[in-house]
Amino acid sequence: MHIRRDVLEAITAHARQEHPRECCGILISAGGEVVEAVAAANTADDPLRCYQVSPADHIAQIKRCRESAARRPDSPLQIAGVYHSHPHSAPVPSPTDRDQAYPEYLYVIVGPADGSTSLEVRAYRLDAEGFVEVQLTPTPAADAG
Repeated sequence: MHIRRDVLEAITAHARQEHPRECCGILISAGGEVVEAVAAANTADDPLRCYQVSPADHIAQIKRCRESAARRPDSPLQIAGVYHSHPHSAPVPSPTDRDQAYPEYLYVIVGPADGSTSLEVRAYRLDAEGFVEVQLTPTPAADAG
């Protein structure tokens, strides 16, 4: 899956900002590439141990994507999935992540790499057998001009 480098940077920055809480957000794609990470409120009962994307934030992004289809029918924005952090564990899906997952979504998780303070970003999709890791291919950010 192609993902803009600045999107990866935004996800890790959000994780650092929210630490020790789990951060979460919505992944927006266009033309088969993740082009934006939209930070969302974590409305989970215990945001130190799990995440729940704010339904209001999710609905706002659904509306935004629908509106983009009228303006950019050749490459409309779409919700590709969600991201969240594991502040104290590796970026692999937890049983809670599995219970909340949808097969059509991309799940990006950021967490400590091998117990260090550096963060690693990994992605997954859910299939009939469970989560399957998806290779993320960073691409340059869109031209500002």
